[in-house]
Amino acid sequence: MIRLLKIAGLACFFLSLTCFHAKANEWKIYASYHNATKAVKADTRIFVLASGNLYSYDTEDETVETYDKTNYLSDFGIHDIAYSSYSKTLVILYENGNIDLLGMDGETWNMPDMKNKAIDDKTLNELKVVDGEALISLGSGLVLIDINKKYYVDYYALGSKVSNATIQGGKIYANTASGVMEGDRTLNLLDLSNWKTLSSSTIAFGQTAEEKAAEEALLEQVANIVPDSPIRNYSYKLNLLGNRLLVAGGNFYYPEVEYPGTAMKYEGGKWTAFDEEEAIALVEERGYRNVTDIVQDPNDSEHHWLGTKRSGIYEFKDYKLVNHYDHTNSPLSTILPESSHAGWYVRVTGLQYDPEGNLWMLNNQRDTIVHILKKDGSWQSYHYDEVAFFETFDNTVFDTRGWAWINSRRTANRNSVTGVASQSGLLIINTNGTIDKTSDDTHRFISTFYNQNGESYTPDLYYCVAEDLNGTIWMGCTKGVFTTSSPETVFDTNFTFTQPIVPRNDGSGLGDYLLSDVPVKCITIDGGNRKWVGTLKNGVYLLSADGMETLQHFTAANSPLISDEINSIAINGETGEVFIATTEGLCSFQGDATDPATTMKSSHLKVYPNPVRPEYQGNVHITGLMYNSNVKIVSAAGKLVTEGTSVGGEYSWNCCYKTGRHVASGIYYALCTDEEGKKGAVAKILIIK
Repeated sequence: MIRLLKIAGLACFFLSLTCFHAKANEWKIYASYHNATKAVKADTRIFVLASGNLYSYDTEDETVETYDKTNYLSDFGIHDIAYSSYSKTLVILYENGNIDLLGMDGETWNMPDMKNKAIDDKTLNELKVVDGEALISLGSGLVLIDINKKYYVDYYALGSKVSNATIQGGKIYANTASGVMEGDRTLNLLDLSNWKTLSSSTIAFGQTAEEKAAEEALLEQVANIVPDSPIRNYSYKLNLLGNRLLVAGGNFYYPEVEYPGTAMKYEGGKWTAFDEEEAIALVEERGYRNVTDIVQDPNDSEHHWLGTKRSGIYEFKDYKLVNHYDHTNSPLSTILPESSHAGWYVRVTGLQYDPEGNLWMLNNQRDTIVHILKKDGSWQSYHYDEVAFFETFDNTVFDTRGWAWINSRRTANRNSVTGVASQSGLLIINTNGTIDKTSDDTHRFISTFYNQNGESYTPDLYYCVAEDLNGTIWMGCTKGVFTTSSPETVFDTNFTFTQPIVPRNDGSGLGDYLLSDVPVKCITIDGGNRKWVGTLKNGVYLLSADGMETLQHFTAANSPLISDEINSIAINGETGEVFIATTEGLCSFQGDATDPATTMKSSHLKVYPNPVRPEYQGNVHITGLMYNSNVKIVSAAGKLVTEGTSVGGEYSWNCCYKTGRHVASGIYYALCTDEEGKKGAVAKILIIK
């Protein structure tokens, strides 16, 4: 019998694990720079705040530079910027109250004091720079920063909303809801009694007309100088096909959060936004909101379908709208058929092509949830009594048998419109390869299940399903991670999920459930069969193939990850790049696993970077290997430097001997063989110190 101590949280489980912090240069942040709202002049550069992100344009050499957590900044989501010509420093104020000071030489100082300080109301109202100091007006007081000395002076609790403030003649003036308050800086201004309320004042607050005109001239100057980037900082569902990343930038959450209809493609280092004008003209701007899914026709790379939370599905050719299906021209139906805007309530999610090329979709809160647009243009629908009118069917995944695994994400009380209470769970459908013939179909809806120890679970949120390279199904929910290595038994009444148990290896014989009670929102499998797990509030975990070891744990605090709430993860099997969609936007990590090759040939091997130049500090990556290839790095003289096994189709070398000592300049060879040692290939690596 397994002795088990079940824990509710994360801390004890990971106490003995080592967390490997990735280098910033292994990360990319795909921030949007399309909506410029603020521009400030700093010598020859214009710093631009756009969509909550920062870039600069040098008016002399016409270069453009972006700034984020991978290079200069400490945080993500900028509220405002201001420049101190006195200190030659840019003040960067984040939405969460964090502050960065960016010197013109590129040096950055972080001031998390206001972010971490207990303040009644941290609502940000104004950032103003006066010579070498900055004033931040808040919902309940005022913060003073000494820019020149890189010093957080203090927070003055004024007991009232401060809309703006300034400094003149050794005094601080704050425009509050109760009047203009004056603070003499020779006094202790932490004491509210040392502030005076003025009956009237001629002190100038806010931006002058001249300052406003100057800023508008700067915005005009950079209007056509926009770094190539996503149209918006929205990323909900990712779909990766080869080197093409498709991004659906809506959401399917409650309560209602309205995002403009955002669909994007990233390929070859360039971003393309799906045209929005025709869709908006068709259903109005409010109707074209929250794109929940984006899929590509397996037979036509320029043919795409978009699902929306509001208004059905949209067909695009060459990124232009060509068709639209809703309750008026398809089996899809609306929640409010009597409404004057009935077309705004056709909620469609879970778009996915089956192995035969038919497009499946989920029509939420309706009597019939599952609809299929067949490849011949006709429709098929599946009605199941046990899930009729459920609210939040979310994702459709087809396993290697062609069975559909569909999650009903949440349990909800009786709906006021449909009169039906929703239940979270999994709907599994086996059509036996005949979508037109339902008599041979098998289906099952699972809400409550047992684990291998006989413990019963009824998760209130079922988030995701994934199939790994061994055919094991992995399921993520609010209770953590569950698996089944025998998914073919899912229709049996005694079917159970396995809850992986991680041994503590401390001599106690105890183990802990994997990610117990950590809400798991998405699971994606890389070329090495490892699991990339995105969570609700705990960032991203990289687990070994069997889940018994945590290889990485990325959070916004220990890495350039821009948010700890993850929506979706997609992996480029050719490059190993791991794209991470968060509630704040899109970023990526350069993983070390690519899809394995089917043969072992020297001509298929790729080494990058090669040559390895002195300024490069990362690993050398060898791709094009077969699964679990054996790799030996040897010197030109044939001396063994190090050896190891590929992860999927990739092997990474840190340019060191086994002892950890860096190798000298020279030519090195990677001698690679398949898992059985029968097939071999060689790659040459040049190291320059």
